[in-house]
Amino acid sequence: MKQAYINMRNFWLDVKNLENRKGVIEIGPDKISVAGIEMAMQDGQTVKHLFLATNSLGDSSVYFENNSKSGLGGMIGGHGHEALQNAAAHMLAHASKLTSQMTGVAAGSALPAPSSPAMVRLFAVSKEKLFYTEVAEEELRKTENAFYPFFAYSQQTLGFFRQQEAAASEPKAHS
Repeated sequence: MKQAYINMRNFWLDVKNLENRKGVIEIGPDKISVAGIEMAMQDGQTVKHLFLATNSLGDSSVYFENNSKSGLGGMIGGHGHEALQNAAAHMLAHASKLTSQMTGVAAGSALPAPSSPAMVRLFAVSKEKLFYTEVAEEELRKTENAFYPFFAYSQQTLGFFRQQEAAASEPKAHS
């Protein structure tokens, strides 16, 4: 992973970044404040990563490794985009219900990267713990999978990020 990507990833995985912000809500029995997914994609001989996270304040970001000088691309979203905020909030809510089916380690522990491009890492973060699991993307697309709603809302959130980015890059009509 490129260092700029690692830095943004670590920022979202550290709930201490939320400590002094007003309005942070802790959701579910494990008091989750941040949730998201990480995926790996094959780009020629290189594996690149995509990281999507949201918090209980309604902030969301997506970061991805690319071929730029920094090696990092990304989008910040949520505020002012109700559909994106709604999908991200649902993703967070579903993540908070699934912590008992995830591995729980001390907050500040490293989140393992997806083991292959076929796998998706899902995670949830509280002040005390980092919860994570890895599931094959093919399995996550099955409605009977317990993690399906979490994954489906993550994909909706990514779609809304793409829409937001497309709208921002459209030329403005002059009157």
